[in-house]
Amino acid sequence: MLAKVVMQQARGVAADEERLAKLLGDKLERHEIKGVIAALHFILTSSARYNVAEEALALELQQLGLPKEHTEALVVALRDGRAPLQEHLAEASLRLPSLESLRWRVHADPSGEDSRAHAVELLLGVRDHPSPTAVSAAPIPLRPLGFRCDADTLVLLQAELRAAKETIEAAMPPNPLKQA
Repeated sequence: MLAKVVMQQARGVAADEERLAKLLGDKLERHEIKGVIAALHFILTSSARYNVAEEALALELQQLGLPKEHTEALVVALRDGRAPLQEHLAEASLRLPSLESLRWRVHADPSGEDSRAHAVELLLGVRDHPSPTAVSAAPIPLRPLGFRCDADTLVLLQAELRAAKETIEAAMPPNPLKQA
């Protein structure tokens, strides 16, 4: 039961501390209960994150001295909750904001010494990804991100972005769907 509660807690579902204390009994103090929960959380989330085989987990836990019945209970909890926990961990991984819109304009740069100097103004509409624990169904508003640069800097920025894109594409494995 305790392992299942910890699996739910790892997926972002709040756990009732009184219920956890009842599951562990009156033999443990509050800080010991937190230690047990933290250890179970680490074992179960790491096992799900790295897709550890159930047999390997059971063997390792028994080698560490955990009784067989406790080991089996943890393996069952992992088996039942692995897929939802892996989905939650994937959603909670690093997410960069996504570019939703791009507007630009070129205008004379009044600060430039040359009368032919122009500035490029870019306004990017960036949407942050919601937190996996966020419950709100409201759409996340666009966050404007603007900057100005001269024409030379824009050409340099474009070349750097193209080089970065080529490097990323070269490092990525080929997509079998694109080849068909």
